[in-house]
Amino acid sequence: MKKAILVIFLVLIGCAGGGGSVHNPPPFIPFGTPTELRLEVSVWGAGSGKIIKRYKEVTCHYRLDPNQEFTAIPMVPDATPEQLNARDRLTFKCTLPAFHPDQGKTVEYYFDMLFDGYYNKRPAVKVDLK
Repeated sequence: MKKAILVIFLVLIGCAGGGGSVHNPPPFIPFGTPTELRLEVSVWGAGSGKIIKRYKEVTCHYRLDPNQEFTAIPMVPDATPEQLNARDRLTFKCTLPAFHPDQGKTVEYYFDMLFDGYYNKRPAVKVDLK
């Protein structure tokens, strides 16, 4: 009996799964040019269904002044119809507006999303404006 319980426990541990995301910030954001940001999300292990149905409300939040509130921009999938049917990897994108020198010297942003109904947030990134 103990052996059967141990086997069941090990099988359940082996079925664990999760998700992750990758973002490579640009080295700088040029003044006067809208800037596209991309976030690649992935899943591994247990869980089922299309990845587009597992990641919801993917959003970029940005601000120029640390004393200001963040502005939210919804992110959209950057994928062909075939890629939208994928189960393991998908890229989302958004475009930051063009910034001007009188608005500041850096932009701070972060991404958040729901993954399988649970809130996830990536750490904030600061990028120089030039």
